Amino acid sequence: MIDVVQVTRVLRATPQDVFEAWTDPRLLQHWLCPDPGVVGEVTCDPVVGGTYRLIMVFDHGAQMVTGEYLEVDPPYRLVFTWLTDRTAGQPTQVTVTLRPDGDLTEMTITHERLPSDNYRASASWAWANVVDRLDRTLTRSG
Repeated sequence: MIDVVQVTRVLRATPQDVFEAWTDPRLLQHWLCPDPGVVGEVTCDPVVGGTYRLIMVFDHGAQMVTGEYLEVDPPYRLVFTWLTDRTAGQPTQVTVTLRPDGDLTEMTITHERLPSDNYRASASWAWANVVDRLDRTLTRSG
């Protein structure tokens, strides 16, 4: 079983703007949920040992995601745990790496310790979807 999903995308924003989108609850609320869902609530304390809580709302119900920040290195790297009812009670780990590329940013999301092939397929689709939403959010606010 492959327990990793990786998504890389070039975004039309600076690393600082992208990092802020990952760590500001007002911005997270606009994009960190796959379509057609919405973020119903988000809180975060983006410091090492700080926590976050996210509620994604879909037609079929809501899903809560919680986690702890393990590394916070603005504006280049963010590492946090990701725990939902779908991760078999075990925290997975997400690493966001931001690399400047002129006026753009190459962002790589690596989601590790995934509990199953089914979860991996779902996570692959979900991360690609939310990155599209992030790109649209950054383009509108930039």
